[in-house]
Amino acid sequence: MPDRGAVWVVSATVVGLGLVLAACGSTYSGRTLSQQVTSWATTAGFSASVSLLQGDLRRIGAAEGDRAPVSTDCNVLVYDALSANQNLPTPDPTLTTLLSTAYSIAGEAGHDCLSGAADSARDVRSATERSSARRDLIKALARFDAVTTG
Repeated sequence: MPDRGAVWVVSATVVGLGLVLAACGSTYSGRTLSQQVTSWATTAGFSASVSLLQGDLRRIGAAEGDRAPVSTDCNVLVYDALSANQNLPTPDPTLTTLLSTAYSIAGEAGHDCLSGAADSARDVRSATERSSARRDLIKALARFDAVTTG
């Protein structure tokens, strides 16, 4: 499992490269931003990625009393957050930033959740991060809706 520093470096590098590439022009079909973001969402499996992360976040909260399933769910959350992050950037820099933040916080929540059995402060931090990740995903979904329906 990669350490936190490597996750942050990879996340920052992917987003940074994406923003540079976005400045050079979009590789997604469509003339408008709405069309390009819709094309990206279809190609990247955006809806499925967000649904997976939301499910992961819910499962961890629901199973917190039993550490064995929680540990598995924590690992799955980290994996799903890293996988979703690999679909960035989007054609919209604001959406990319919102999603990058949500995915990074979800990954941190998974890491802290894994350490929570031995460290109650990390368990509490994971709960806070999971709440934050859910909120940030909602913000990203609102931006996605605003861009694609506008």
